[in-house]
Amino acid sequence: MSKTINPTNNKGFFITGTDTEIGKTFVTGSIGHTLFTYGIHATPRKPVASGCIVKPDGSLESEDAAFLHSAFKTTNSLKQVCPYLFEQPVSPKLAMELNNSFLTIDDLTQNCQTDNPDEMVFVEGAGGFYSPLAIDGLNADLAVKLGYPVILVVGDRLGCINHALLSLEAISSRGLSTAAIIINHLHPTNRFTQGIESLVESPVFYCPYSESREPNTLSRELVNTLIQKKP
Repeated sequence: MSKTINPTNNKGFFITGTDTEIGKTFVTGSIGHTLFTYGIHATPRKPVASGCIVKPDGSLESEDAAFLHSAFKTTNSLKQVCPYLFEQPVSPKLAMELNNSFLTIDDLTQNCQTDNPDEMVFVEGAGGFYSPLAIDGLNADLAVKLGYPVILVVGDRLGCINHALLSLEAISSRGLSTAAIIINHLHPTNRFTQGIESLVESPVFYCPYSESREPNTLSRELVNTLIQKKP
């Protein structure tokens, strides 16, 4: 029988974004890379991925999951990082329906665990906080089930402050705390998030623009914040 996650005995964070295609996986990988640099053990979980690549042998591969696996330098297998894969580039819920797969929030929760009590777990959702994630629920429902503090990734583009404030309100309405807000610079000159610090209570950090696929090293202040906020 699979173990059930007990939030009081696991150190973890749930990572969500203000929208799709805002670099959530890149930021998550950069967090893992930064923690590893400081000698902190962490492992990623992306419980379900759609839009996967069909390999020559017919199996599926998630580029996002592979990036996280590499960036965190985890000893967990790629299947442990992301156990459920779908080919169609649609929401996980729709992909499940197209494949007659009926994964529930409980199913996804079971796959967010780690056997190493010393590891911090970073669970990356799909899309925004209210995006459909399973047959019976949203990213928000998985976040509540896990009970982890939330890290909100904000893509630095037009309208992002509005999206960030709405996401923060949604997170709070579910009884969850926001451990950190990370602004991901999607373009070298974009500064659409200017002034956001005065509008939010959670600490704000930045992930610099990068043309490389290599993860960034983020600030030591972020590392300190995550260590202090872990449940």
